[in-house]
Amino acid sequence: MAPGFVAPIDPSGQGALYGPPPWRFAGRSLTVIARCDAAAVRALLPAPLEPWGEPLVRFSVHSLACDLGHGWDWAQAHPEASQFHESVVGIAASHGGTIGYWDPFLWTDGDAELAVGREMYGWPQRLGTLALTAPHPQRGWTPGDRCTGLVARLGRPVLEAGLRIAASGPLAVPQPPFVGFFVERALPDPAEECVRRELFLARMRDVAPGDAFHGPATLALHAPELAPLAPREVLGGQVNTISWTKGGAELLARSTVPFPRPAWG
Repeated sequence: MAPGFVAPIDPSGQGALYGPPPWRFAGRSLTVIARCDAAAVRALLPAPLEPWGEPLVRFSVHSLACDLGHGWDWAQAHPEASQFHESVVGIAASHGGTIGYWDPFLWTDGDAELAVGREMYGWPQRLGTLALTAPHPQRGWTPGDRCTGLVARLGRPVLEAGLRIAASGPLAVPQPPFVGFFVERALPDPAEECVRRELFLARMRDVAPGDAFHGPATLALHAPELAPLAPREVLGGQVNTISWTKGGAELLARSTVPFPRPAWG
């Protein structure tokens, strides 16, 4: 049998798009917190998840490096594969006494990040074009600086997030820790003509945020799927560094849904 963790599997074992877990991440983030319509937030949560707290939604843009399961030395030797951007819309949710995030929309410019997110866990990654302001390379962030995150897909804008740094420290807004994430994998089965849906709880390990700065923020949503989340109020934003390790996940629910029949067929 040819070696390799996932497709493409070839005799060299080097073709696989990513390696086995755990995967180690590190990078920078811009996050804007907005109060959105409670009914719109609830409509994005699959059963049996329930909303947690106020209808506050995280809109984040990340600049990240990941070892893709090959180790940090590999990541440093392969920046073309290990470095990427990601944008996440996150909703605070709960299930069975566990509080975490449900991410209904994600965009990335990394093919391995897109593949592992969709194939293994169920994060609904889509390809996009992303950009994030970097801090000054010598002095870092300082009050008065601006950070901007831009996301587009297929030539059309998705969202724009902006922050004017006011002070050091994280934004004082209630939100779950960056530890637990609810994800739903939906894989079509061509033989049975059904979609197998599996709800997981993925827990991050060794989470280490740092170098946080916060301030007033702006948010513009352009993608039509984001229209129901038009912010009622933008509470502010923050930039920070972060690192974490991602491994396995706990299965919470499983179901099977037949293929829908197209109206034109």
